[in-house]
Amino acid sequence: MTLPHGLQVGVGVDVAAYPLDSHSSQRDSWRTLVSRLDEVVEFITLEDGFAAADGDGLDAILLANWLAPSSRKIGIIAGAPVNYLEPFHISTAVATLDYVGEGRAGLLAQQLRGDRALQAKQAIGALGGFPTTDALALEQDAKDAIEVIHRLWDSWEEDAIIRDRESFRFLDGAKLHYINFESTAFKVLGPSITPRPPQGQPVVAAVRTEAGDASATADVVFIGSDLRGLPAGPKAQAFFVDLDIDPEPAPVAEFVAAVGRIAASGANGIRLILRDPRQLDHLVDALLPALDAASLLRKPGSGTLRERLGLPAAINRYTSAA
Repeated sequence: MTLPHGLQVGVGVDVAAYPLDSHSSQRDSWRTLVSRLDEVVEFITLEDGFAAADGDGLDAILLANWLAPSSRKIGIIAGAPVNYLEPFHISTAVATLDYVGEGRAGLLAQQLRGDRALQAKQAIGALGGFPTTDALALEQDAKDAIEVIHRLWDSWEEDAIIRDRESFRFLDGAKLHYINFESTAFKVLGPSITPRPPQGQPVVAAVRTEAGDASATADVVFIGSDLRGLPAGPKAQAFFVDLDIDPEPAPVAEFVAAVGRIAASGANGIRLILRDPRQLDHLVDALLPALDAASLLRKPGSGTLRERLGLPAAINRYTSAA
C-alpha cells in the first residue's frame, strides 16, 4: 500500500539494557547511535532503568541532556518513572532538555508496576509508608505527577524574563504562577525554577497497557500489536505501534508487509525497539531504506518535536485564564 505521506518512525532504547564495558565505549556507542539516527528517524525514546534489579545505570534524562547538543534534528524523549520520582525535578530536567535540544525534547512517562515497583520501594527505602506498591495508588500517582509537570511548565509566562538593566529587574514576578496542586499523596506549590520550555509543553509520551494508565493524558501513545483500540478519524493524540527488531536480521519483505498493515490501520507511525546495538546497522542500512522504497516512510521534518508530530501548539493555562 502506497501512502502519500508515510509513517513517522521513532526508535526505542532501554538505557539499562545496553551492554557497555567502559566509560569510553559508552560515550562512543551513544554518539554513534544518535549520529546514525539523527537524520533518518523522527525521535528516539530512552527508557530509564530506575531501581532495576541489576542496577539502574545511566539516568535517561541526564543522558538525553548530554546527547542533545551533538544532534541536529532528532527528537529525544527521555524516560522517568513518574510514579516514583519527584514531579518537580522531572519537570525542570525535561524543561532544561528542551532548551538544550532547542525544542526537540519529550518525556517518556514510565510507570513502575509489580516487581519493578517492589524493587523501587527497596531501592528508595520506606519513609512513612512511601513509596507504596498498591497498584491503584501508583496509577493515581502517575496521573497526578503528569498533571503537576504540565502545570509547572506553564507556571512561567512566555515573557516573564525581562532583563531590565535600569531597574535591575530580571523577572516580572506577576508572570510567575503558583500551581497549588494537592492530591492524596503529595502537594506542590510551585512555580518552577526553570523558565517555560521552548515548546511551551514538551511532548509527553506513554505506553498504553491493559491496566489503567496515564496514557490518556499523553501526547504520544505507544501501543502493541493490537490495533483494534485505535480511534477512528482525527485524533488528539499521536499513536505509534511498537515493533521489535529481531535479534537476527529478519526478512525485509516481511517487515515491510507488517509496517504496511500498520499504515492501513490509521496509526501515525511506528517505534522500532532496538534491544541490541548490533541491530543498528540492519535498521539503518536495510529496514529504513526498504520502508522508504515502499513509500511507507515519512522522513523527519523540521521545527519543534510538537510541530513535527502534528500536535497542537501549547497554550499556557495561566495566560489564557487571565
